[in-house]
Amino acid sequence: MTTRRPSFLLPAESLARRGVLLAAPTLLLAGCGLLPSGAGEETDGDAAEEPTGADGAEGGAEADEDAAAADPATSAVVELRPTEVTDEAVAGGLMTRLENAQTMLAPNVKATVTASGLLDSLTAAEYTALTGEEPPAADGAEDDTPAETILPGERKQFLLAAWESTDPEWQPAITEHESTVLDITHEGNETTISVPWARHGDTERRGIVLAIVDRDPKPEALGLRAEIRDGVSEISLVDGSILATPAPALYERELGVEVTDAGVVKTTVPDGFGQDSMTLQGTVKDALLTPYIDVHKHGGNLFWAAEDELYLVVNLDWQMDYSSNIEDVTEAKLTLEDGTELRPAQDTNQIFENKHGWHTATFTIPAKERSATLTLTPRFTQVLDSDFEQVEDPITATLTFS
Repeated sequence: MTTRRPSFLLPAESLARRGVLLAAPTLLLAGCGLLPSGAGEETDGDAAEEPTGADGAEGGAEADEDAAAADPATSAVVELRPTEVTDEAVAGGLMTRLENAQTMLAPNVKATVTASGLLDSLTAAEYTALTGEEPPAADGAEDDTPAETILPGERKQFLLAAWESTDPEWQPAITEHESTVLDITHEGNETTISVPWARHGDTERRGIVLAIVDRDPKPEALGLRAEIRDGVSEISLVDGSILATPAPALYERELGVEVTDAGVVKTTVPDGFGQDSMTLQGTVKDALLTPYIDVHKHGGNLFWAAEDELYLVVNLDWQMDYSSNIEDVTEAKLTLEDGTELRPAQDTNQIFENKHGWHTATFTIPAKERSATLTLTPRFTQVLDSDFEQVEDPITATLTFS
């Protein structure tokens, strides 16, 4: 049998390569005026578009000369902390779509930078629309005459960036009380921009940010950071690249699991108390890989695995009659390719004595592991007869990881 790979786990290349890993999702903001005309259309080439200035100039030296030549009587250099922009129409006219931005994956967060633009200057009207503030007085004006052109300073640029985050459909599902803190960062530091926490069932988020950055900014100049249980993920609002992750495997492989050659145990165990016997039929149902778990039935509060590890969650189809006298003490072990044997995070009674219908064994495995063998050894005892023991032949299943 083959398990379906969770939708939040997408194929990707290694983080060691800075550039295109994941295609940007369908741009949700194009229809509401965020992007300029034609920005949502397909373009030629595989590389992401580089943000350019408002006039399309790419030469930093030329832009610096233009800024130096600005008339102080009609222009002003401003100091601007990162600001949340609410005027989507004006912002959209100043940005271009990032065709091949990566997608940041974390519990409750599936975030992509959808559009960006680097600007050498803003008009007074653009400045007011983006910041909500009136333009400052011109630097060389003798009175309070407002500046017509707003400048970011020497060897600086304005950066506009739009981002969105949708439901990652994380598997196994995150508990309702768990939330992910979202922050906008500037030069690695948190800003005062308020982003609502992402919680289970309430994950839709988006925003537009305006900031002043160095000319030809580095990716870390402006970012969107997500944090849950000391696990920090961050995506660049400059070029859409991943800046940080507690789980590199999310971007290096698919994290799919194929279950094959799964054995089946069918047996009858004498009850010795309230009924004649108890019947059992069991096998391996499916499995998944994940770097984060906070659910009791999947091993408890394991939270983030180490960077070079993953959690393997194996779901069993374990159907047995209820008996107050029989104890199911079946043993589970996982054998890796090099012969290493691993035990599950759960105690035996948590896996096989569960009366709520779920039977799950969770193992911590190396992130680069490609296959393993699960072995179940059915074993039963009786509460009223300490000498009773019934052991069945072990059954196995092959797990292949993609």
